[in-house]
Amino acid sequence: MNKNEEHSKPENKSKKSQKQERELPDWMIDKTIVNELKFCRYFVNRHPLKCIKGRFYDFNGLVDETALGYEIYEMLLQGTWTGLARKVTNIIEVMRHFCFSEPLVPDVKFIHLNNGKIDLDGNFYPQKEYCINRLNITYNPKIRCGTYYPEKFLTFLCELLTPEDVTTLQEYLGYLLIPSTKGQKMMFIIGQGGEGKSRIAVVLREIFGQNMVTGNFQRIETDRFFRYNLKDKLLMLDDDTQMSALPSTGYIKNLVTAEIPIDVEAKGKQSEQSLLYTRLLCLGNGTPKALYDKSEGFSRRMIILTTLPPPQGRIPDPHIADKFIAEKEKIFCWMFDGLQRLIQNNFQFTISEKTKLNIKEAMQDNCNIADFLSDADRVTFGEKLSVTSSALYGNYYSWCEENALTALKRETFITWLKQNEEKFKIHYSTNIPQNGKKIRGFKGIALNLGY
Repeated sequence: MNKNEEHSKPENKSKKSQKQERELPDWMIDKTIVNELKFCRYFVNRHPLKCIKGRFYDFNGLVDETALGYEIYEMLLQGTWTGLARKVTNIIEVMRHFCFSEPLVPDVKFIHLNNGKIDLDGNFYPQKEYCINRLNITYNPKIRCGTYYPEKFLTFLCELLTPEDVTTLQEYLGYLLIPSTKGQKMMFIIGQGGEGKSRIAVVLREIFGQNMVTGNFQRIETDRFFRYNLKDKLLMLDDDTQMSALPSTGYIKNLVTAEIPIDVEAKGKQSEQSLLYTRLLCLGNGTPKALYDKSEGFSRRMIILTTLPPPQGRIPDPHIADKFIAEKEKIFCWMFDGLQRLIQNNFQFTISEKTKLNIKEAMQDNCNIADFLSDADRVTFGEKLSVTSSALYGNYYSWCEENALTALKRETFITWLKQNEEKFKIHYSTNIPQNGKKIRGFKGIALNLGY
């Protein structure tokens, strides 16, 4: 045995002895086994948690499980260095049971902030409580008592929208602060591009944080797993809305007006009933259309704001979003004032004549039958008049060809007329006389001579 070996043996023995003598945490049974119950108790004393329907919440809201796993991993390193990945996974599963809690009811009376909560009258309470949604705002009650004008943000909005539409936007952004669907509207901000409207998304992300999800508006209808992402979210924002027609609109309409739980499904898991209150804000170059739903129900749920052309000579500011973020506490106060005005108006939004016209045009774009019926050269109404379904549809088809529009299918056309009988004072009948026969058609309407 050489001298080097003689010297290395005692050193190795000393290190091994140190490992054996290392004091184990109280939640370790031995060097490899964790007392999971003791660990959970110790962990929750340091980091209070609730587990609601399999998801962890702390005083700041929803907890990122990846970050939670890393926190557990670092604690385990105090007592063990083997099988850590498996131990972390096992402890998280045990903790779901240890921290079990009944669901928290969405709090519509308070807005929870980083340093407390504010009620709908503006009273501030500097105590943090468990909540589903906490905004990334450190509130200073003195701001609203003094001047809180968010100069950069409002200057930008006044260049983007008319003053009346800025008021509407203020109310809608305020509406997003509470988990409620009483407004029963979704908002679209439409422009030709280059106005900078997507900067609104940046400041909203800073304010709402994890209480907001970005995504494709169409996926709400076309991807059943995407809907699970809307759980416990105040806002879903689409900053580049696609123009493709929606194959269905039922889920979106239910979401906008949701008052009872809706079915949601995570990939690989059983679907569940969840009360969703996610509001929709879409930015783009146009509003989506329904492929088959030709009722007014879809368009009626929209608020459509159209942007102004960018001011001539305006130099784009690449740091404008950072300037907005610096004003976020003031922007929150501005949004809160919009919420208070909306509540005072019984959740009826202030809608300008321009916006009303936008909604009307959206309804007409989605269904051109009403435009056809308003063509007095072709159609006339009267109590004693009648027309067969075949003749009326044929004339409608010809009208679409002349106006470069796409005609709806015959069945869709007839169904729409039946659903709107009261509006146009017409009545479907199976006894329309023609050439000595009884034909299906409508009473109260007829084609003008020459058509």
